[in-house]
Amino acid sequence: MKRLTILGFLAALVFAAAPAMAQTAYVHGGAGFPSSSGLNDAYKTGFNVGVGIGIPITSQLEGVVRGNLDRFNNDFAGIDDFASWSATGNLKLNGPMMTSRAMPYAIAGGGLFRLGVENAYETDLGLQFGAGLNIRTSPRTSLMVEPNYVLVFTEVENTHYLPIRVGAAIDL
Repeated sequence: MKRLTILGFLAALVFAAAPAMAQTAYVHGGAGFPSSSGLNDAYKTGFNVGVGIGIPITSQLEGVVRGNLDRFNNDFAGIDDFASWSATGNLKLNGPMMTSRAMPYAIAGGGLFRLGVENAYETDLGLQFGAGLNIRTSPRTSLMVEPNYVLVFTEVENTHYLPIRVGAAIDL
């Protein structure tokens, strides 16, 4: 009973502190452009989708964990589309408010990338960095536009591409 009371007390503290540690959920999609020669020769513009969760570290700095799918269409018949699944940890540095509604930011991080074509995937480490703009649409929701550069360290030739993400940031 004593353990249950202590556990309940700790849970109450966590929930009471939750507003001070407000989280942000991210949902996005957009276009992707291959930029490494291996991708650029065989694949054309594709799409990306993803989700993430952000936790503030300081008033201007946020830790963001993301999961993304970037997929590029193939130019040649008989060859599958190229896909990159990723799980990344990022730091997002929020800039000063430009107006009462717009705020620029920079984001950089790294993680695991699983890339390739159907039945031929490999897992490698990679980096991503970019900049974006949050445009406040309501007290808890923002529209985000974020071009990125992704670099994945593969064995033969590094893979890099440019996703442009458009989505929503929702304060929880």
